[in-house]
Amino acid sequence: MTPLIKEMVKVVLDADLDPTQMQWFDMSESLKEWVEFSQRKYLLHPAPYKNMMLCGRLKQQGTFMLSVLTEQKTAIVTGWILRPTGYDQLGSFLISEHNGEPKTGEVDGPINPQNQSTMCAILAMFYASLDMRVQAYVPTPHKANVSRAKRGLKPLYEWHTIVIEPSQVKQKPQGGTHASPRRHQARGHWRTYQSGKRGWVRECFRGDASKGAVFKDYQIKENA
Repeated sequence: MTPLIKEMVKVVLDADLDPTQMQWFDMSESLKEWVEFSQRKYLLHPAPYKNMMLCGRLKQQGTFMLSVLTEQKTAIVTGWILRPTGYDQLGSFLISEHNGEPKTGEVDGPINPQNQSTMCAILAMFYASLDMRVQAYVPTPHKANVSRAKRGLKPLYEWHTIVIEPSQVKQKPQGGTHASPRRHQARGHWRTYQSGKRGWVRECFRGDASKGAVFKDYQIKENA
């Protein structure tokens, strides 16, 4: 779990929500100028998960957290900016496809145009970053599992951090495996077949729940 996501998980727990029901992405190291990302192209990108939390830090606004709830080709985006004394809600809006173009709409009421523009830019950068290859898989075992194993008890869930960075950057293996026998959720992703055709593989659950569960967050690196 990255330090930022650990901080955001505490906020979610304080709101009586279950952080393991969301897929977490730390965008701190991938944020760039808005102009570099085509919102028209990326806002309609398939979502890797139905329930996502995007976190990062902006120079002017501060630390943000975006909730992205998706269903087919529709997404509801809600944002917050965290302050030392609490947090400010940026508002909520809906994104859907209309004649091949992204279209926004109201959810609970009007939203500040600047807030919506900022959240759209963050979401576009997020989807652009997902087209990069997963380079490392860093496991973080639950500390209590050692003593539980000695007593013959089932392991508690583990939380892994997936590091996503530009494919041209090579990194030494960090250990761990995608073939964990424990219950875990695999993200949706693009797959290129031998024929050259590119298809979207939807998210799914894998592994044996009786052996415990693995929860993951993602840290997205900058695409230089």
